[in-house]
Amino acid sequence: MFSINKQSAFGFWELGFTALFTLACAHASIAQSRHLTAGTGATPMSLSGDYRSLGWNPGQLTFSPLLADEWKSAAGGLEFGARISSNVLEREDVWDGILGRNTDESAIWSQEDWSDYVELLSNSSLAINADVVSAASAKRWRSWGFAYSNTQHFQAEAFFGGNTMALLVQGNSPQWLSLFDAFITATGDTIANDGSQTAEEMSNAIGGINFDADALLSEVLGDTRLGFSWYRSHCIGLAKAWELGDVILHTGLSGRLLLGNGYFAVQNTEEGLDAFGAFSNGFNVARIAALTNGLPTEFDQVRTWGPVGQGWGIDVGGVVEWKDMAWASASVTDIGSMEWRGESYSVNSALMNWNSPVANPSSIANIVIGAMDPGTWFEEADYEIRQVPLGATFHLGGGVYVGDFMLLAAEAAFDNPELMGNAGTRFGASAIFRPVRFFQADIGLSKWGDETTRVPAGLMVKTGKKGFECGIQATDIQALWRLSQPEVGFRMVAMRWVW
Repeated sequence: MFSINKQSAFGFWELGFTALFTLACAHASIAQSRHLTAGTGATPMSLSGDYRSLGWNPGQLTFSPLLADEWKSAAGGLEFGARISSNVLEREDVWDGILGRNTDESAIWSQEDWSDYVELLSNSSLAINADVVSAASAKRWRSWGFAYSNTQHFQAEAFFGGNTMALLVQGNSPQWLSLFDAFITATGDTIANDGSQTAEEMSNAIGGINFDADALLSEVLGDTRLGFSWYRSHCIGLAKAWELGDVILHTGLSGRLLLGNGYFAVQNTEEGLDAFGAFSNGFNVARIAALTNGLPTEFDQVRTWGPVGQGWGIDVGGVVEWKDMAWASASVTDIGSMEWRGESYSVNSALMNWNSPVANPSSIANIVIGAMDPGTWFEEADYEIRQVPLGATFHLGGGVYVGDFMLLAAEAAFDNPELMGNAGTRFGASAIFRPVRFFQADIGLSKWGDETTRVPAGLMVKTGKKGFECGIQATDIQALWRLSQPEVGFRMVAMRWVW
């Protein structure tokens, strides 16, 4: 169970595809509603202007600087975005190993060496986000605006301490074996852990014994933080435009019903190790087929059918517009909370047998998925209902028209940096070019907290001021001129109609 399998560079990118759609994230202390911004440089601009602004700046519902003023309706679906962000991706040797670039071989990160994986992922943060708009519509009537959107939100986050990564990747590393008082061998014998075991003897060890298992697990995890969440948002927005002389004030309010499908969070706190999870299988074929045996009669059976969490959210904002000149906006988003029905996990007994959950320790995807499984770490669980705040965020933004072919926009957002997953501050600036009526392109800068600056860029094709729209945007394009970049992601509008 301690062998290391070799894997090609493709294994690294399994993280982007497997984890992205298998995991979803938030944390017990995290603002769990980190929506992808709708435009370049964190401004709700380049792929937006109508219902995509719900949850970001509701006032945009009646103010659409990228649409014709006389638009009446918008409808669409299949709008989605995803990103993988990590300080690991800032390392040039990682990109050299992934892309097989011809550089100094001694300086290239190796995907075949377990010690490189421990060094690579220890004390490193990883964030995965994905939003999918399955259906949405917006309607304007004179100075009023109304919109609805149905969105799936996925989020996953991880920060691995050194002991945790050694345990997951190598299994029998002395870095974690020293924590146990004794070991169980493959023959069932128990031997004292006096540090004199050979590598061959350790290869026959199948578990460890420690009579304070909760304290042991807390020590192993250290400052490791793991979490994911997945929920659906039904959002309704209402906006009103007010004529105030030479300016127009656009005010907006949106409310969201949140239905949770999955949640997991674990970290060490001042009160000790805290671990909580809530999971639902939802309405799938196997569950529907089970109806032939009658309706569920026990609470635990019912819980696997529907959402295991529900919550609410409110966003409020406004835009002051100087016609054909400039605008300024302010909003507060993600006011609200989620209630999750799940289990609080613990060990509560001697840790007699630990088996690595990672089938292939040289696959980052397998490491993350194994670490996110409660069965990896815990033996017992008690039913618990937990309230998790969304984490309110305050936004300021603005923009200016530069001639007939360009817009400049900027935005700043502020949240609580003490909450895991929050940057504290986010700044962005955009330049949007419209050389012809059916095409626009954008490029910007985005800075989150103390992270490296991103350079997002995108383009959109239209059939005119009204009609069909589609577009795509990369969340960071620095790899075009640098040897690394901290984020890989995209946003896409597959189909939208404005008329």
